Amino acid sequence: MHSTARAAVVGVCLAAPVASFGQAGPSQPQVIAGAPTAKIGIGSRKLAGYVVATVRVGEDGRVREVLVTESTTDPGVEPQVIKVLQSARFVPALDAGGKPVEASTEMKVELRASTGAEPKPIAAKPDPQLTDKERERIRRMTCADFRWEWEFLNDAVDGSAATEFMPRIATTLYAAQRTEAGDYVDAKVWKAAAKGLREAAKRCEDTPQANFWQDTFRPVMDEAVPK
Repeated sequence: MHSTARAAVVGVCLAAPVASFGQAGPSQPQVIAGAPTAKIGIGSRKLAGYVVATVRVGEDGRVREVLVTESTTDPGVEPQVIKVLQSARFVPALDAGGKPVEASTEMKVELRASTGAEPKPIAAKPDPQLTDKERERIRRMTCADFRWEWEFLNDAVDGSAATEFMPRIATTLYAAQRTEAGDYVDAKVWKAAAKGLREAAKRCEDTPQANFWQDTFRPVMDEAVPK
């Protein structure tokens, strides 16, 4: 294992841009946890260490550049970890007007027995207020906003987006509201969430300017998990 302060820049090919509109912003790039990434082959090397890098994410959610800032992995493994970062998918950053924009974020890949050959990038410097910021963003979303991100996530994770960050926080927000009202139905809410999110996306197709949270998702979940 070694430690280094050197930096390495790795560029990748650009993909076609996403649609010209985004959703409620602003927000920073958010890694799509369920999206497939490159695997690593360590051979006889010890599975240990980590790589921290600044990752530049394009407006299409694809990684454009990786700048390694810290590494404690075996030198022979580090290039493979960089490929893991290169292959990651993100929901792109959004400016205050909701437009997808290019932005950088700090990511970390740890090599542990639990990750095996498929380590996943995580935020190197988690924002302690990120969940609260996401709740407020979800409350501002129009139906068009929600459908844009929901479809973006489903495309990246092959149709199973319900456990990704935005949908998960939307479900957490709804479950908390029910608990505050004295309805202890948390388990039922999570069981119904994936179907509820799909139904909300379907209803949003006909009402793009409606508020996603107040006018669509809450009523759908109230129907799915009655008092």
